[in-house]
Amino acid sequence: MNTDLFTKFLSTKFLRATLPLAMVFAGGISSVKAQVNVALQKLGMENIRYVTTSSGGSITAFEDRTFRSSYYGVGKALEAAVNAQKEGDIVMVVTDRNGLVQLRMGIPDELVRGYHNGSVSMRDILCSMEMSTNADREMEMLEGCRNEASGRWKPDLVVYPSVYLENSSLDKLFRYAVAISPAIEMPLWKGAELTAQVIFPIATNQKGELKTIRPGYITMRQGFDLKRNWKVWGTAGLFNNNRMGGCLEAMYRSRNGRWEAGGKLGATVWSMFDNNGWAITTKPKIDAELYGRVYLPWWNTEITGSVNRFVYGDYGMKGELVRHFGEYTVGVFAMLADKDFNGGFSFAIPLPGKKYSRWNGVRIKPADYFSYRYNMVAWGEYVDNKRGRYYNSDIGSNRSKGFYQPEYIRYFLLKDL
Repeated sequence: MNTDLFTKFLSTKFLRATLPLAMVFAGGISSVKAQVNVALQKLGMENIRYVTTSSGGSITAFEDRTFRSSYYGVGKALEAAVNAQKEGDIVMVVTDRNGLVQLRMGIPDELVRGYHNGSVSMRDILCSMEMSTNADREMEMLEGCRNEASGRWKPDLVVYPSVYLENSSLDKLFRYAVAISPAIEMPLWKGAELTAQVIFPIATNQKGELKTIRPGYITMRQGFDLKRNWKVWGTAGLFNNNRMGGCLEAMYRSRNGRWEAGGKLGATVWSMFDNNGWAITTKPKIDAELYGRVYLPWWNTEITGSVNRFVYGDYGMKGELVRHFGEYTVGVFAMLADKDFNGGFSFAIPLPGKKYSRWNGVRIKPADYFSYRYNMVAWGEYVDNKRGRYYNSDIGSNRSKGFYQPEYIRYFLLKDL
């Protein structure tokens, strides 16, 4: 037989025999991607990127701006993924609202197969899956992948409640002010977010600024994921506590999320809006902070300590203990500023609504949490000399919002089963 004809015959037979298998294999890989992708989109997750591995598994990264609770959103995403994918390793990377890595979860193939044949429960998966704060390898593999369900340039209208209480007056039991403060929060590109807030007074026994419609946070914030669990942020604009300017922040987290360290350096001027207009100072004040934080999983408690140069040049230190009760947090703190002592308590409680979806590209919702911080000393030399003054550069920040400590997530997911 002619050798060329024989070779051609074998090649044709081989292709005919293997082509259907190849199509099934390729279709299976594609369906793995599509199923996980579609499942997460149905939940309302955004900025989804995915890739399949050579072993038939999948790697998926996503942002959760839909669910109020960090662990509740993670639980819904895990459930959707293991129901969508029948076999192969599942790796999921949760990023924050601006695409910076917060949490990595890995479910091996044997658990995925066992779940679908009934020998493995969701509790088994939650107990055995890998969890860490580092996903450098996975994010490299996702580079260049298409961004599904993009949330970029889509605003959230978030309504924040604001309560001011101070017992520093001799003629009033409390000085108080209650306000509603809606804010536009819009992600622009990876790591970047624009915030614009207006404060509308509702009730107060004060005059001046607290009785005036005025701007709240108006900021531009850019974050960078430097890999190896290092992250930095730069923020400029109007902050709280009458500060305007810019600040740089950096943070490192351990792989298991049990400890972190970071710092902050800012330059701000005093700024106030009232009935007489907008008043600002021209000479910036320099503030700085170095902090360390430890998470104790057996008590669901964080301990934070810092050394500070406060806004008006006084030096001191702060210490805080925060306990997590699911989505609720309760804390106590103490601080020393130029030998003057202060302390108090803080809390954050969830506001109604576990999930909010977009309507015509806009999500309208209340703030995820109402947080409050009470200072014990609000009179005398401590206040007159402007001791211990500081500000927050990120709107709505508290120890409940966006909290993705791995052991915290696992503990409360198991508790809620």
